[in-house]
Amino acid sequence: MEDKIRVKPFHLFRHRGRRCLINIEEMSAHAVDAQVAARLAPLQAGSRDIPEPDTEKILKGLGLLGNGKPGPLKKPGRKPAPIVSMALFLTQSCNLKCVYCYGEGGTYGSGGNMDQETAFQAVDWLIRQSGKKKKIRVGFFGGEPLLAFPLMKAVTEYAKERAGEADKTIDITLTTNATLLDDEKIAFIKEHDISVQVSFDGPRGIQDAQRPFADGKSSYDVAVPRIRKLLKECPEAPGHAVITGNVDPLRVRKGLQDIGFGEVSLTPASVSLLRKTAKGTTPQRNLDGLAALDKRDAETWIERVRNRDSTFLKGFMSVSELYEPIRAFLNNTRKTVPCGAGFGSAGVSCAGDVYLCHRFVGMEAYRLGNVFSNQLHREEYRKLPVTFVSECRECFARFLCAGGCKHDNAGAGGSVFQPPEDTCKLMRYRCEMAAYTVSFMTDEDRDFLTRHDIVPQKLCPLDF
Repeated sequence: MEDKIRVKPFHLFRHRGRRCLINIEEMSAHAVDAQVAARLAPLQAGSRDIPEPDTEKILKGLGLLGNGKPGPLKKPGRKPAPIVSMALFLTQSCNLKCVYCYGEGGTYGSGGNMDQETAFQAVDWLIRQSGKKKKIRVGFFGGEPLLAFPLMKAVTEYAKERAGEADKTIDITLTTNATLLDDEKIAFIKEHDISVQVSFDGPRGIQDAQRPFADGKSSYDVAVPRIRKLLKECPEAPGHAVITGNVDPLRVRKGLQDIGFGEVSLTPASVSLLRKTAKGTTPQRNLDGLAALDKRDAETWIERVRNRDSTFLKGFMSVSELYEPIRAFLNNTRKTVPCGAGFGSAGVSCAGDVYLCHRFVGMEAYRLGNVFSNQLHREEYRKLPVTFVSECRECFARFLCAGGCKHDNAGAGGSVFQPPEDTCKLMRYRCEMAAYTVSFMTDEDRDFLTRHDIVPQKLCPLDF
């Protein structure tokens, strides 16, 4: 009896008259003509029958033929992954009143400040939890962590000393709204090689409407001079903006670049689990602007690669949300874990309670333990949505998204594993725009991107 052939799952789509195909399992993108698309369209649902010789040749060329069942995804082992990254809440208070804050004004429901004993205990806890891993990370978070600058200094010095004693290297990061930065703080940041991310929403009108001071006053004019001073000393510091309502993401991105940020990231606003909203509802938000920006960026990538504009692309890769998906298709990388929540990272409240991640702080249902105890209860969060959530398992963008942010999922529908439809729609479109972009790239284009360190060299399967 002749063996049957499995057609690997794929996705066909058209954009601006160009027909493209995504090989889902291989994370590869291809341009196809109308005749090929017509031959393959009936097979999109998958087939175990032997195709006609001409069709079989096409499938083989696109890497879509496989024998038997697909290989199993690598699932988390029985033993939980070590915790190597900790978001440390030095304070649960903030001097801003951001309209979209998922932490309820930075208080995360309870407010309070961390004491030094708890902070040092958290560092010791992380070192124990990291096991044999040699690299750990402590991220100062809040609230606004610079409200607790003396504690931040003490923890930095203690963490470096303890990591050295444990024969580990440590990265220290800071997420700040920049309004409290001054010469002393910037000098300390630079001296101790602290990586800073600035939360800032772009042009004056948008920043002041979305991120005013707690008394309602403008934060733009206070923060901008301090940001520019920071960027003089730490030019690599990225800016991170939140998109709400119908705000134009391109305008936000340009506003951050005008201030001086070389690296920019944009994310849609999230619902706060601390608010008493009806279960199963999510705040109204429009992600069409982010999709439109992806569409625009796709054409920019194609044009600039074609023109061999390496200088522009080295800057553009740090601000375009399409860069990572393009990189994934060029290097055929599959993402199966959406983030470190439940795996290698955790959030620690000012009281020392350990949560699934920094976004879940204050939510008792997502408390995993405490830094004064070594017991953690995180088994239920270690499942992979791409293996059991029907919407994820059947989605062509599943290895780009891997199920999405657990906090966003919980806010939309109550389950950390069930992604909201608006996010799914955006990720599917982003996946298509990245595949469309890569479908134009020749071997010479790919070599150009690698030679100029825009996209890293694809690893050989035998490299370790």
